[in-house]
Amino acid sequence: METAYLIAHIAALLLVVAAVMTRVRTMRLMMTLAGLVALVNFVLAGSSVVWILWSGLFAAVNLVHFAALEMRARSGKLLEEERELFDEVMKITEPGQQRHLRDLMKWQDISPGECLMKQGQAAPPLVYVARGRADIEVDAKRVGECGPGDFLGEMSLISGHRASATVCAADPMRVATLDRDALAQLSRTAPEIGRALDSALNRSLAAKVVRMNETLKAHGAGGEA
Repeated sequence: METAYLIAHIAALLLVVAAVMTRVRTMRLMMTLAGLVALVNFVLAGSSVVWILWSGLFAAVNLVHFAALEMRARSGKLLEEERELFDEVMKITEPGQQRHLRDLMKWQDISPGECLMKQGQAAPPLVYVARGRADIEVDAKRVGECGPGDFLGEMSLISGHRASATVCAADPMRVATLDRDALAQLSRTAPEIGRALDSALNRSLAAKVVRMNETLKAHGAGGEA
């Protein structure tokens, strides 16, 4: 029992270490190890099969994510969308910084009609749009659109408030979701990345505000005509 007790503490310590990691690959590795150690603990303690299965599943899921991130990092090849984001939008050319950011991004394809965030949503994701177009609605009224090169959720990230609008895909889209918490930690440990991100988010926000004002003016002119 003393051995199982010690192993349980090791598993808990690994989870704590994972929680403070700024690199997603390292975090996934620590979580994988924590799951494996917990699995050993449950086996030695003669715990229910359910606990053994859950800990094994936890370790397996994190191992798959870690392996995918590791293979992607080892390939050293940037996706076309990633190169556009780093070179043209964020102006980050240092390979090490690019690798750090790649670990925080999850690319996915979005179908028309699928919503990326809802008005009033707490802590909406930070999303970068590489391809396609989405409609922006406030109180069920269309106020603008966003497209390639834009970020979504930046206002909430900056202000800490809930999502101010609903954003749904109008066309097939290719987007990257960035881990907000890990991104905040990375910005603190690598201030140059934080400054590049802030600059990119401010440019995106300013461009959207201009487009939204133009849309509102056009609707107003149309109503008076």
